[in-house]
Amino acid sequence: MMDLPVAHPWFAADDAGDGITRLTEPHVDPLLASNVWHVPGRDADLLVDAANGIAALSPAIDALAEGRPVIAFATHGHFDHIGGLHGFADRRIHRADDAEARDPFPMRLLRGDFPAGTDEMFGHYDTPVPGCIVTAVPEPGFDVAGWVTPPAEATTLVDDGDVLQLGDRAFVVVHTPGHTAGSACLFEEATGTLFSGDAVYVDEKLSWDDAEGFAASLRRLRDLDVRIVHAGHDRSFDGEELIRTIDAQLRAMAG
Repeated sequence: MMDLPVAHPWFAADDAGDGITRLTEPHVDPLLASNVWHVPGRDADLLVDAANGIAALSPAIDALAEGRPVIAFATHGHFDHIGGLHGFADRRIHRADDAEARDPFPMRLLRGDFPAGTDEMFGHYDTPVPGCIVTAVPEPGFDVAGWVTPPAEATTLVDDGDVLQLGDRAFVVVHTPGHTAGSACLFEEATGTLFSGDAVYVDEKLSWDDAEGFAASLRRLRDLDVRIVHAGHDRSFDGEELIRTIDAQLRAMAG
């Protein structure tokens, strides 16, 4: 058994501007360290994606929400985005990814326990396969060998065009199939804020299950009047970089 240090707090929080907070898992392998986004609202708060579920996410979000109800939205059903979703009362995902969230890819922490397909996942991104995907544990006595991705059952299935209403802010669901069948972004037209999940990000390779659908989704995102993109991985970026990134990806796929 690995002797790993205890890291508390587990999540690091950064101010992303416009009242938005980004939470990350600094002790998780960088490939699997997805972004969690918190948006405060007058009547309700919004959580976009829910990390791996290695440590409970809800206490960190409760501290930011200050008693307001939280709408927890998963941009897609991959394990590194839905792991903490089960900890919230209001859980939403696009209906096409509902089954994947309920029965997620069973990620494990130790290489000897990795499920089939893990090595190929790391290989796609030209990233070495780690012996363990964490460098610390969230609490004393944490079961490193026994942990597996927690499933999440949505309380609400969303469709393209649905609105997540916070009272003073409103985010529209933009269905962007390709990365997964139910991949969906959130767009706030009033501020030009886009939460893109894994539909598009920068500085790393993109991936997709359906190339034709993925290309169509990228073209749809390109047509939005975006000011800032908060992605599922890595840094945020502006609308101009979004267009450049999409154009480069479409050229690469066409070529």
